[in-house]
Amino acid sequence: MKPIYRALLRLYPYDFRFWFGAEMTEAFAASAADTRCAIRELASVAVGCAAEWFAKWTGCPMARSRAIPDLRMMRPAGVSKEDWFGGARGGCSSGT
Repeated sequence: MKPIYRALLRLYPYDFRFWFGAEMTEAFAASAADTRCAIRELASVAVGCAAEWFAKWTGCPMARSRAIPDLRMMRPAGVSKEDWFGGARGGCSSGT
């Protein structure tokens, strides 16, 4: 049932999976010994996934506390704005 659970977790929004995916997988592994509990967890993943997408689509990311930052879009510490955004404007920060 673990592969099915991991496949269902991929249906969640990326940001939610990034922050909570490992913890959810660990919780499922701990409860997988009991078949009834594992089936209940599989059903809750489907309901939770629908709820997360609904919240993401209908809520304002600035107003809701559930807005999780997308770390792929954040500028790393110590990198200047010019270096980070230079490639997006077609500029070259290497000086060549």
